[in-house]
Amino acid sequence: MDYKRANRAYLYMILSTLALIILLTAWVFSTGSEFSILANNVLSELVILIPAIATILYCGDRLRVVIPFKRIKISSALLTVLYVVMLFPLVTFINSVSMLFVDNTVVGLSDQILGMPMWQMFLSIGIFGPFVEEVVFRGFFLQSYQRTGRIIASMILSSILFGLMHMNFNQFAYGAVMGLMLALLVEATGSVLTSFIAHATFNSIEVILMYATSDLIDSAENMLTELEETNQILLTIGIYFVAAVIFTTLAFCIVVKISDIERRKEFFAGIPKCPKQGYKLITVPLIVAIVIAVTYMIGIEYLNSLI
Repeated sequence: MDYKRANRAYLYMILSTLALIILLTAWVFSTGSEFSILANNVLSELVILIPAIATILYCGDRLRVVIPFKRIKISSALLTVLYVVMLFPLVTFINSVSMLFVDNTVVGLSDQILGMPMWQMFLSIGIFGPFVEEVVFRGFFLQSYQRTGRIIASMILSSILFGLMHMNFNQFAYGAVMGLMLALLVEATGSVLTSFIAHATFNSIEVILMYATSDLIDSAENMLTELEETNQILLTIGIYFVAAVIFTTLAFCIVVKISDIERRKEFFAGIPKCPKQGYKLITVPLIVAIVIAVTYMIGIEYLNSLI
């Protein structure tokens, strides 16, 4: 897959996402009723999956080449679950820092999520969403960019695009960081299956916790507000930072072990030395897509500040 075509596909995804937002908003104003969060989630995933698959088929590439879903060892799968658990402090830290500037998006959606049967949200958020997003971002985009030989740049750019696709600054912050950590898994195993397991595990744990302790998110937000009022927020974030450093270091050790199990340790360790072909991954369509996404995100934050 040519990276230029991948960038055009991302522009189509952003435009499709905005079109979906406009249509759903128009539906609310015209009918007075909202789509369920389940339908919203499914539609949101489809508008990023369809352009990716359409681009692959149009270019005549084989899906299993662009999206490597090769088998991994059971020990690698188990370590992948441990790996993603080690990343929770990092995500908590990033989320806490972002909440100093913007609202927590998940908190705003918690009532809608909890209003649905748990099994539906588990399948939608815990399984279907991670599957689509890993196929698209750690499969389609990451593999397309890597053909230029710019492995590290491919990992970073695909992760940024993953964060931007959430269309809000809160989820962009920890989404981009999480995307990079998932990309490491793909490089360690050569398989998107690993990042899917990690992503599905992460989201599923969040869904289960949300239903098991329905007041958890509100309590966390109230605690953050109280800490802001008592000037202790920086101390709390500092504690999160220390925990993030410790557990992320452990996570990195785990991913190195996984690369050894999958017999890719030499490749994984040599990523910084991979030869580059001189291509620049940024193209005009990608710049346009990023500008549109960031402009929308700024606009939403401005409107929220007025409410």
